Amino acid sequence: MPRSGHLPLSCSQERLWFVLQLHPGIRAYQFQATIELTGTLDGDALAGALTEVVRRHEIYRTTFADGAEGPRQVVHPPFRVELPVDDLRGEPHPESAARRMIRSAVDAEIPVERLPLVHWRLLRVTDDRHILLHLEHHLVHDGWAFNLFIDELATVYEAYAAGRPSPLPEPELQFADFAAWQRSWLDGPAADEQLAYWRKQLDGVPHFLDLPTDRPRTAVRRFTGDAPRFVVPAHVADRVRSLARRERVSLFTVMLAAFEVLLHHWSGKDDFSVASGVAARGRPETERLLGMVVNTVALRADLRGDPSFRELLGRVRATTFGALEHQDLPFDRVVAALRPRRVPGRQALCEVLFAFHDAPMRAVRIPGLEVEVIPGITNGSAKFDLNVIAIPRAEQAVGQRGHQESGAIEFIWEYDRDLFDAATVSGAAEEYERLLTAVVADPRARVSALGRDGEDTK
Repeated sequence: MPRSGHLPLSCSQERLWFVLQLHPGIRAYQFQATIELTGTLDGDALAGALTEVVRRHEIYRTTFADGAEGPRQVVHPPFRVELPVDDLRGEPHPESAARRMIRSAVDAEIPVERLPLVHWRLLRVTDDRHILLHLEHHLVHDGWAFNLFIDELATVYEAYAAGRPSPLPEPELQFADFAAWQRSWLDGPAADEQLAYWRKQLDGVPHFLDLPTDRPRTAVRRFTGDAPRFVVPAHVADRVRSLARRERVSLFTVMLAAFEVLLHHWSGKDDFSVASGVAARGRPETERLLGMVVNTVALRADLRGDPSFRELLGRVRATTFGALEHQDLPFDRVVAALRPRRVPGRQALCEVLFAFHDAPMRAVRIPGLEVEVIPGITNGSAKFDLNVIAIPRAEQAVGQRGHQESGAIEFIWEYDRDLFDAATVSGAAEEYERLLTAVVADPRARVSALGRDGEDTK
């Protein structure tokens, strides 16, 4: 695409832009992470590596504006990244001071009409311990892209610290090129075929999942939330993996099926949808592309007829395969075609999400440094009623020679605090682990027989 004309937003970006216009100042679509660095750090090499990543990827120097033809991307020239450094070594409790600074930093709004939409801050805790705070707006972010960013940052930093130039090849395309291609794809027959699939797949499904809430809903959402983390230990998660292998399904399929059982018990419904984020990077050109490519799909949960868990696995497997084969059609096109009843404060087909962050993440190895990446730090907001995010680090590390991760799976349970109490969500997370234990013990058990004590209660 020539950069002189109108640069459209991708469909995911446009959907988010619409949300931002409805809710000015919303912080639910900002992403925060920390990168903890232990060892000898070269601050100049780190700032230089960040500058190089920004130069390489237009999306990291893009802002967004309204125009005569609708919202548009505005790509700016490369710029030098100024990396602020906060020296906390003189504080009585440096670690506590760092946590306070992180909490304060993530509370700030990131305006989308001016640079930067992604920025960094370095906290020096001790002589050999630093925390790099990463903040970016979701208009320029998705989980796959963040993993790519970490990979590139580590590669370029290592080269610069050793006095070498960056070894990375230039990107084959930029995000604005992808957005323009996506728009043209929507006018073709493939998009029509995918829309026909979604019409049939979601025909008759209730548009809302009415989970019992601790407080009444209001017509105006405040997007206030919390995101506690829970860990399914390795001895449970590895048994789930074994069940997946025996049943010839993916780990995602087993974990989603168990989550559907949880929602079925919670709501009393046997036909509903659970939304999920998919990478939507089927074309090889997009594999190394930074930016918001992720799409939302509505996965129909069919527990009608009280199936056994093994039968439910078959249903979830078929639904998941179908969604993956038709994942390119933007979610807003699906919703528009279904024409759900508009209810203030509610989001049809996607009030509850189950996300599975198994995008490849190369082990971060930098000579002289130990690196720990902690994504998804909460800023006290929530996008949906309930958004459960699984982070299976063992699956992220598949194919990496000599790199092993614990089989434990970390979960982030982001929830709307205006609807649910912390105890309710904690109880749901505990019940989910009990259900995983129960289904691996006897996948023949019927959904109705999987009780709250995690045992077959037939």
